[in-house]
Amino acid sequence: MDATTLQTSDRISSIVGQFISLHDDVAPNQDLQELGLTSMQMVNLMLSIEAEFDLTIPSSKLVPSNFRSIENIQALLRDLAH
Repeated sequence: MDATTLQTSDRISSIVGQFISLHDDVAPNQDLQELGLTSMQMVNLMLSIEAEFDLTIPSSKLVPSNFRSIENIQALLRDLAH
């Protein structure tokens, strides 16, 4: 994992930690809904990702599967960068 990917992962983990307060260390592949993320929190997570990375996620990408885990969020950001 390169430094940029690690930094992105840390930023995403920090944001996710705001919504999953019962779990200090969320594994990159853990299902966030299984950890208690509600649908309202998922919307707020999407908005927080947009704000943190200063981007607008296209409506076609605003689907729950893109925000199911830290790995999925990272994949989404990589996809948007290309």
